[in-house]
Amino acid sequence: MSGPDGRPQGGLGDRAARGSSVTVVTQGLRAGLQIASVIVLARLLDPADFGLVAMVTAVIGIADLVRDFGLSQAAITAKSLSRAQQSSLFWVGTGLGAGCTVLALASAPLIAAGYGQPRLTAVVLALAGIFTISGASTQFRADLARSLRFVALGAADVGAQLAGIAVAVAGALAGWGLWALVAQQLTVAVVGLLVVAMASSFRPVAPHRGGEVRPFFRFGGAVLGTQAITYATKNVDTVALGAIWGASPLGLYTRAYQLLMAPLNQINAPMTRVALPVLTKVEPEPVTYARYLARAQLVACYLTATVFAVAAALAWPLVEVLFGARWAGVAPIFAVLAVGGIFRAVAQIAYWIFLSSGRPGAQLKLSFVTGPATVALILAGLPWGAIGVATGHSVAHLLVWVAQLAVAGRATGTDVRPLFAGAVRAILGVGLPCAGAAALANLLPWAPVAQLGAGVMLAAAAAGAMVVAAAPVRADARLVASLLRRATSRARS
Repeated sequence: MSGPDGRPQGGLGDRAARGSSVTVVTQGLRAGLQIASVIVLARLLDPADFGLVAMVTAVIGIADLVRDFGLSQAAITAKSLSRAQQSSLFWVGTGLGAGCTVLALASAPLIAAGYGQPRLTAVVLALAGIFTISGASTQFRADLARSLRFVALGAADVGAQLAGIAVAVAGALAGWGLWALVAQQLTVAVVGLLVVAMASSFRPVAPHRGGEVRPFFRFGGAVLGTQAITYATKNVDTVALGAIWGASPLGLYTRAYQLLMAPLNQINAPMTRVALPVLTKVEPEPVTYARYLARAQLVACYLTATVFAVAAALAWPLVEVLFGARWAGVAPIFAVLAVGGIFRAVAQIAYWIFLSSGRPGAQLKLSFVTGPATVALILAGLPWGAIGVATGHSVAHLLVWVAQLAVAGRATGTDVRPLFAGAVRAILGVGLPCAGAAALANLLPWAPVAQLGAGVMLAAAAAGAMVVAAAPVRADARLVASLLRRATSRARS
């Protein structure tokens, strides 16, 4: 319920602010760790090592969607969830994970033969067990999310990431090659399960009467369909590049893609974990719901999207500072992908609208159109190698953002015009000027690290100038600053 001022009663706004602040801090740590691991491992391993592991994960990763079956989001967004139902979902999820493990084991020779890389058989066999581990962890994580226990979830993410990096770096130093990357993924899965299981109050019991889960499968099936199509669009580039251009070009592309996704994953996925339970609770109140959506998008537009715009402009010195001259081929690929990252950052709001309003079916129907279109655009760039694929990728994400937000508004009755206007204002009014200013640093006859520092300072100066010069941008900036101050104060209290 809402109070007289339109704010939800019962401290939900404060809990959302606190959850957001905790999420930003923990995922900032995780993003920093992941980027650090990319930097260190890129200097210890060859591009082909990354390419070979990427070949496997791109193919078998679809099993992880089947393993989840959308049941994690179904549990988080459910209006009510009994312990009996939660236990049933746990056993179903674990069983699906075990089934996917068996399927991956059986498919190992076929995957290796498809790529013409016999070494991939052993890699698939080693990674197959992750599905069972992930299946067992799903409901523990869902329980923590429903309880808004974001500190525990953040600790699990950061702890697992730190343990995985330690194992991977040690393995790379010991000369394990691509097996250091395999060991990293296994470690993250095992440590993550242990931490969430200990933190959660949920303890599964044997399935019994009262554990009816068919409604969750109806919701989860629609989510699964959408995620499967999305997965295909996200991984067709890796599979196609690996099959046509080989491991080394794919290794360059995957380094660029991971440099893009490291911050994006550490922002979008955790913010979804905060946003979904909160938006689901306020969805029956249209005014409050619209306000929460607008504020969430402001943060994504003015922070995340601007960061990607500046990163695209500074791709060359950024890559040389992080990876060294040996990885110079990553820079143009990353620059193009980062442009698409702008629209991936702002598109998350449509996903939240579909799920929080209980309409995953509408999103699935849309995916049957946007998914094939995205794949077609990506494959159209394949003759031009990684740059062509990256270009198709970015163009597709621009078009998908427009389509998703428009359809989400029509399907749910939400007025998305302010969301479109706010995104365009932020991207053109702040992101583009910041990127243009930052790009001037590439012209300076300085070392890459100095160019990078100068570019960041020029971008900051451009952002300040736009805030002063444009009243709408100034109003948005005040609101974003207010949200950040509130989140920070709640985190300290």
